[in-house]
This record gives sequence, C-alpha cells and structure tokens, in this order.
Amino acid sequence: MWDTDPAHLASFARRAAFTGVPVEAADPARIAAEADIVSTATSVAVGAGPVLPDAAHREHLHINAVGADLVGKTELPLTWLRRSFTVADHPEQARREGECQRLDAADPVTGLAELVADPRRAEDRRDGLTVFDSTGFALEDALAMEVFLEVAAEHGLGSRMSIEHHPADALDPYALQPAPAAAPL
Repeated sequence: MWDTDPAHLASFARRAAFTGVPVEAADPARIAAEADIVSTATSVAVGAGPVLPDAAHREHLHINAVGADLVGKTELPLTWLRRSFTVADHPEQARREGECQRLDAADPVTGLAELVADPRRAEDRRDGLTVFDSTGFALEDALAMEVFLEVAAEHGLGSRMSIEHHPADALDPYALQPAPAAAPL
C-alpha cells in the first residue's frame, strides 16, 4: 500500500492489523510495474495529483480510481487515462468531478451500464490498460449494502452493531468498539 501522507503511511499497518493480511509500504514508482490491479482511494488535495507517477506499468494493468471526487482532484497520470479503456459508473459525473474530468469531450468514456449490457465492447481491450472511474452514487451504495445484508442473513453471518462511532483516531475506521451484545442478523 501507499499513502501520500507519511503519518498515514506509517500507521496503516497497525490500523489494518486486525485483518491478518501482511502490509508493507510500496514504492509509488513501482506500484503499477508490479501490480495487476491498483485501487486508488486517496484524499489528495485539489491540484496536488496525480498520486501515481507516470512510470512503467504492466500492459494489462487495471485501475479502480475511486478518490477523484472533486473538480481539480485527480489521482492518475493523464497519459495513462488517455491510453486506457475507461469505464465510469456515471460518465457525466466522472467528466465533471472524477478522473475523467481532464479528458477532452471527444475522448471515449464507456458507461458501466453500457458495458454490462454489451460486454463485447471490452473484448479487444482486456489485455491492455483499463480504468474504472468510480464517482459513487448513494443509491448504488444502498443497493450493495442490501445485497450484502441478504447474503449475510441467508448464511447466518455477521453481527449487528451500532455504526455510530467516534474513534480516538479518525483515520482508523476499523477500531470499532464491540457492541455490548451482538445479535445475529
């Protein structure tokens, strides 16, 4: 993993330790050269991007670009975006405030709904650079949550807990205090 803020980078392994997944800091200049999939979810300041340098990347690299959520806030090198097969959950919104805001109007951006309706649109692009520009949409989040809750209930997984929480470390969303009495879903 990588973070542009040295304090966040230094504390992430501790904050994610509960997962049991080993965490090590990556060299940002080598991330794309060594990864098959990169997910960016940064809070880089407006005008401070890109987060990743315009360096070598794997030919088949896929990027989930999640953090560009304001006008002027970007994470990826523009050269990568122009070369990629780019899909956005909401193309119009992505062109305003997502990673696609730096693209020209003539640069193609495929809508996620279009791709789901016709997956053949991506057949000749699967071995190249691909970007999913996720600007997010509250209804999508609510629908995804409903699906997860249904699956959890069906399999008897999970516990109910209060999600209102005021952690001592606001950067550690995983430091939830245990619910007094966990009730099955």
